[in-house]
Amino acid sequence: MTATLMHAPLTCSLASRIAAAEGDVPLEIAYLNLKTKEFVDGGSLYDINPLGQVSTLRLDSGEIITETSTVLAWIQAQSQKADFRRDPNDPAYFQMLRWIAFCATELHKQIFRIVFYPEATDAVKDRIRDLAPQRFKLLDDHLAGRPFLLGDSFSAADAYLTWFFVLAERAQVDPTGYDNLCCYRDRMLDRPLIRDLIESDREMDRVIKAV
Repeated sequence: MTATLMHAPLTCSLASRIAAAEGDVPLEIAYLNLKTKEFVDGGSLYDINPLGQVSTLRLDSGEIITETSTVLAWIQAQSQKADFRRDPNDPAYFQMLRWIAFCATELHKQIFRIVFYPEATDAVKDRIRDLAPQRFKLLDDHLAGRPFLLGDSFSAADAYLTWFFVLAERAQVDPTGYDNLCCYRDRMLDRPLIRDLIESDREMDRVIKAV
């Protein structure tokens, strides 16, 4: 089964693209300008997702899946790579869901949602940034002796956490001092498939903004 990902460059739907690339799951990509909600090829995201948010996935059947965490779970379930896919009868499956949920609630919505909100004052943004060290410490401790969140192989949860680091510098949240986490970040961002996707997204972001 193939599907179309509604994708605004460098946003959280990049996590879905990363998971699909690492899991060897084919996706069609429909690029859009997140500010206007308009697709590059015409049409509006609102016609597919009334909230106008990504990640949004449209299956060949016409069924719509929203929320990055759910899209990531769907993508990994389609993968035929034994070292990427986790099935529900595998205890690692629930650890994968745990870390996807952590990225969604503690990093994405808790930190990025406020820091990138235009109406938030600088004082509010700084208080939100002050939440980062506790979360970084938890990740740093967990990654001691582990190359990936689930142990020895890349998972959909790693795709979400990797995306966080794509925008962390822009958000002014710095993991310096958390050595395990910094090493993890550098390894993930240097993976060839991920590196190529980030560069592709940056170029497409420039194109969309220039229109």
